[in-house]
Amino acid sequence: MRDGTPRRGATGAETMEGYTMADGTVTEGAAGAAGAAGAGTDAELIRSLQEALAMEQAKNQVLMEQLMKAEDALADKDLEGYSDVVEEADRPFWRGQLLENRESATGVLERMRGRTKAVGSAEGADRSAPRPLHNRAEARVEAAGAAGGAAGSGEDRAAKIRNRAQEVARRDGVSFSAAFRLAEQEFTAG
Repeated sequence: MRDGTPRRGATGAETMEGYTMADGTVTEGAAGAAGAAGAGTDAELIRSLQEALAMEQAKNQVLMEQLMKAEDALADKDLEGYSDVVEEADRPFWRGQLLENRESATGVLERMRGRTKAVGSAEGADRSAPRPLHNRAEARVEAAGAAGGAAGSGEDRAAKIRNRAQEVARRDGVSFSAAFRLAEQEFTAG
């Protein structure tokens, strides 16, 4: 390439003098110094290209680190926005999904949010006010005689008539309603 043929630089620009760097600077190549130093110029050119490559790689590394930080911050922000549908235990999974394919993950999370709202609104329509919970340990048990003599004796009387009607129905082979009338007549007469 010492014959003065065009060279393509990092930006794609061809130059007759040398190489065009990414920042737009043109370094003088072997074509411009062919008669001056010969092999020394080639070594200097290689060294300068290696230095430029190292500098561009360092810039690239810095930009990649900034990009990773921005993606992490965006994924964390999205997770905070979907905290109503993403449980704490599932956060690492969804963070990875958001970093890998943000569009699909946000679509799924939006559908989950829609389902959660639909279930919440359906439950709200079914019951307007929550019913109180009852604790059996704190429930008061009323004694049969404490409620009053008439109520307690009425329940006892009904139970006795029922029991007698069952006995009569088994013994005589009649229907329960007929046996109940007979048992009721026995208790009112006696």
